[in-house]
Amino acid sequence: MSAQATELARRIHEKVFRPESLPPPWAAEDPSRRLVQPGGGYLGVREVFGAALGLEGVELLDLASLPGGDAGRRLVALRYFVANADIWLGHFNWRKSIERLRRGPREDLESPVEALAARVSALREAARPLDDAALDALLADDSPLLGDPASDAALAALVALDLDPDGRARLRERLRAEAAAGFVARPDRLDRLYLAASELGRYPATTVSAGTLRYVLVADKGEMGVRAVREAAALGLVPVPLFSEQDDATALQVRLARELGGFAIGLSGSFRESYASYRQITDRVLAAFRERFGDAWRAELSRAALYPGYGPLAENAAAIRHFRRHGIVFAGPMEDVVEHAGDKRRFRAIVESIDPKAVTPGIVIAENDPATIRARVLEAHARGDFRFPGRLKAANGGGGRGQAIVPSEDALDGAITKVLGEIEANAWDPGVMFEQNIDRTVHLEVQVLRDRYGTARHFGMRDCTEQRASQKIQEEAPPAILVSRPELAKRAQDIAVQIAHRVGYVGAGTVELMFADGEVYFLEMNTRIQVEHPVTEASHAIRRGEALTPLNLVQLQLQVANGAPIDFAQEDVVQTHVARELRVNAESWRADLKDPRDRQRGLFVPNGGVFDAIELPDPEAVARALAHRGVDDLRIRFDVGFEAGDTLINKDPTFGKLIVATRASGDGQDYERLRLAILEVLARMRIEGRQVRPDGQVIAGSRFETNLDAHRWILEHAQMIAHAAGVTDGRHVGWVVDALRQG
Repeated sequence: MSAQATELARRIHEKVFRPESLPPPWAAEDPSRRLVQPGGGYLGVREVFGAALGLEGVELLDLASLPGGDAGRRLVALRYFVANADIWLGHFNWRKSIERLRRGPREDLESPVEALAARVSALREAARPLDDAALDALLADDSPLLGDPASDAALAALVALDLDPDGRARLRERLRAEAAAGFVARPDRLDRLYLAASELGRYPATTVSAGTLRYVLVADKGEMGVRAVREAAALGLVPVPLFSEQDDATALQVRLARELGGFAIGLSGSFRESYASYRQITDRVLAAFRERFGDAWRAELSRAALYPGYGPLAENAAAIRHFRRHGIVFAGPMEDVVEHAGDKRRFRAIVESIDPKAVTPGIVIAENDPATIRARVLEAHARGDFRFPGRLKAANGGGGRGQAIVPSEDALDGAITKVLGEIEANAWDPGVMFEQNIDRTVHLEVQVLRDRYGTARHFGMRDCTEQRASQKIQEEAPPAILVSRPELAKRAQDIAVQIAHRVGYVGAGTVELMFADGEVYFLEMNTRIQVEHPVTEASHAIRRGEALTPLNLVQLQLQVANGAPIDFAQEDVVQTHVARELRVNAESWRADLKDPRDRQRGLFVPNGGVFDAIELPDPEAVARALAHRGVDDLRIRFDVGFEAGDTLINKDPTFGKLIVATRASGDGQDYERLRLAILEVLARMRIEGRQVRPDGQVIAGSRFETNLDAHRWILEHAQMIAHAAGVTDGRHVGWVVDALRQG
């Protein structure tokens, strides 16, 4: 990396991770002093003082879904009191702030606050760095942190932790190492220790009190909604799907939940007005729990977690914040993590700090002024930081949106206008990136999982190169192209785990990268589980003792939301099969129609329909038909959100995912056997139905069309035959559409 690029990366990191502002009044004499707040949120004097004193009914508004119940809330309030009390008492009108906390006209709250502040001050004077013996005492069964958080011993521990960042880090590491055993013995103990050791400048993980999860609020629909309902029930939890009363009152996930002992919560409006409306979801959930549980509704709600799947709430920081403030636990990462990891500038800076060679040549521009962007791009090009063609990208875009190819300097102005227009239209944060365009790339992903204690695991990689209209259509795990490059795969997987640690991720997430000319370049982190996660499940297992248990990422997500630690080592994640996932869509290829995105002929056209038959072949029959080709331990899975008789009125054309896996033998023929097995499955699979209009009326004499024929065509193409044989030439994210258009 050039000296200029290194300096630029440093400046970007400073700007992104440590934004400067005018010093507050209390920092005039000591610039190191600053008010500690959680992850960009805000805790006020009144709420912290009231909760620290143990007053009933006082909530920490921005931390309303804390684990640990009343004791956990008071412990956290005391930590913020310890960190901020001298500023609040010395520079805020705190007496007026706490007036609304008084229970009666003569109640004195000023004296208890001042007394608590005096205790903290005295403990600061007496505090010593936390040595191993002190940490042993905090982790012991009679730890002062497990009793009254305001006791002398507990408060002394909180003061010592506040003054000793290294001690906090060592306590977190000790807790991480002991969490698996602790969750079995005394899960409530983990809540207190986790809250005592966490960093106050970040939001704590969104989990229920350890081991108390009872209700799973499923905020996704279709095949993912059905999957989440089934997995919740399999864990002995109560599935509670949210559904659009307009579109999905009789949907499969609603029917299943009621059959499995759960209940459903209706939402008004269309898809965007219901599943994407976190305000309506919050109101309906709170109302449903009040009605169902009466005076115990708050206690029951504290045992619920909202599972977003990969629906519209999955990467919505505003939604996560809203749920937290209303006491609803979100089964996924915290809002500040979503904001940091979802910003491509921050992501690039993180990857660059881990491995400078793992990012594409380019620059970050933290402004939206067209003239400034143009000048910066041309300056960097003149320095030799990158070559044209390039790609201009919005810092917060995604899914192929907010970016433009810039073949040469002459096209720069048009690209700037397009990208800035999309930033404004989508209300994204300002800022863009200009990167050298690396054409004809292979799209790879690393699946990661991290718990609230800091244990992270990866589950190998996926190849998602078969795409249409910037949407994945087939996925493979593990990637055939990396079989001969194990060192490269390990490097990419290790970087992905380090990224999860750097952003403080909690839950299941995906790190995306591209492969070209023997190198990998990291693109972004998707702060959710992805559509293609089953292909990773189908190709991996977890070793537990002498047995191999199936990998189930959805159940692992729910266990993390339950405050449980990851209880297996990285080496216990074992690849057993090679697998491929096919997204089964209600659409068909039309070579005669022009695609408005690139003005070329040929595109997939969606349709809706009523299902008359959904039938899978018998795996044993398929295996017998291919026994002469060495197919062994064939597995067929179809994740689908519908049954025969159901109607799909198209909003998202993907209604199912076919996953086929065959045992991995390592003899060089694994991927060819898999290809042949999928073709045999497709030949025997039966999905039949009739098309419907947008109002659900059946079109007489019509046939419900799917993309199964397109999948067969892809797998029979010479490119896929070569790929299965280990050839990498010619395969890239645009090859499917290019080949279809060529006939």
